[in-house]
Amino acid sequence: MKKIVLAGITLLISLALLTFSCHKEKLTNNQNNTNTEVPSGSVDPGDEPGGGEGGDPGSGEETGDHVIPNGVTDADGNQYATVVLGNQEWMAQNLRVTHYADGTTIPMGTDGQWSDTDPYRYAPAGDETKVEQWGYLYNWPAVMHGAGSTTANPSGVQGICPTGWHVPSKAEWEQLFSYVGSQSQYVCDGNPAHIVKSLCVNKDWESAESGFECCPGWESWNNNATGFSAYPCGTYNGNYMDQNLGAHFWSTTMINVNYKLVAAPRFYCFSPDISGLAAGGQVGTAISLRCVKD
Repeated sequence: MKKIVLAGITLLISLALLTFSCHKEKLTNNQNNTNTEVPSGSVDPGDEPGGGEGGDPGSGEETGDHVIPNGVTDADGNQYATVVLGNQEWMAQNLRVTHYADGTTIPMGTDGQWSDTDPYRYAPAGDETKVEQWGYLYNWPAVMHGAGSTTANPSGVQGICPTGWHVPSKAEWEQLFSYVGSQSQYVCDGNPAHIVKSLCVNKDWESAESGFECCPGWESWNNNATGFSAYPCGTYNGNYMDQNLGAHFWSTTMINVNYKLVAAPRFYCFSPDISGLAAGGQVGTAISLRCVKD
């Protein structure tokens, strides 16, 4: 009788342990399969840094860098993701506003309409359906809204930007590039000049072949480690150029008065290096804009 009781107790203990083990496994599996809901924005914030499209905009926790969904709102009510890199907070999407903060309309240019004095905006590649994701292309007069060239850091030029934000100077772009180049996780092949891939969005770039491993076009799904999300929107200067091949951005700094050239960084599909800060862009050309927080 004693043996039977002991056997029964042993069986009950075994069943209890088995039940606890199954319950624990179920909890673990549920935790591993949980999907984190990402705050929705009006536009794709540039996809997850380091590869993968859509969903969580990601973060660079090792350096404290991070993307902020809906970090700023423009005069039209458009919301933009922003990204903190070092001591700066940048828009992580191209500006697509149609009014200045004072309510003045930014004129829409038409094909063949080009000016180095009058402000205009253009749809990238002449396609309005691209504006929501790629933003507008603006000429320099539209961007500056009557302000003059400056090299200051910060520039102090609100221009076309939302209140509390400003158009970056050449020095501010250089600060960004210097910071990104100092972070090993953003650098390709150990060369601090090879940072373009980490700044470009992980889609829409023309594919590059072997030999261009540090360029945005090479395995672009692995771009955008910084979360800056530069789109290859190209330019307009009477003709639309560089769509899917180049990202071009304005600064406040004119570097050649005679030729009306402004420092304008360019990221190219087949180049690991940033260009344009020395060569510049002509003021009548329409390109993209990123604003920086004051």
